[in-house]
Amino acid sequence: MNAKKLLTYLDQLEREPNLKVNGNTYTLEQVKLAKKITSDIEIELGVKPSKPKLSRRRAFIVILEELYYDVPEYPENLSLDAIHRRAVQRFEFAQRTLNGLVTPKEIHPKDACRSFEDNGSKKMNYRRALSYLVNFRSLFFQVAPAAETLKEKYQEVLLCS
Repeated sequence: MNAKKLLTYLDQLEREPNLKVNGNTYTLEQVKLAKKITSDIEIELGVKPSKPKLSRRRAFIVILEELYYDVPEYPENLSLDAIHRRAVQRFEFAQRTLNGLVTPKEIHPKDACRSFEDNGSKKMNYRRALSYLVNFRSLFFQVAPAAETLKEKYQEVLLCS
């Protein structure tokens, strides 16, 4: 059995109410530890762990939120190149294009309701991107407070629709 199949099995086991394997019962902490050990062994042996797949926009939103969730505005000198470099390290892109989005403020504005108030189509696309990230935030976010602030932003965008 390869490591990917093992990690998939451990993910499924985590969701089960009864954590039994081969007649032995395990705690959730033990299953999580097994996942961590398996991932560490992959890295130690030089096996490249698979990256989560996201659209480029969603990956950029994750990176932007993790870096700037606690500041009111993005720095003036922030470029998409810096965000792109970080996103490439963590994610595999399912979609290559950005469809005309060229600044961090266009991809993930700090005040989405105001930014998209005159463009319902852009607001809808942004809301869809956030919805996916909020529903699966444990898969994509490494900074827990950033995941929570994204959830709050998503609620705001739903209310201003």
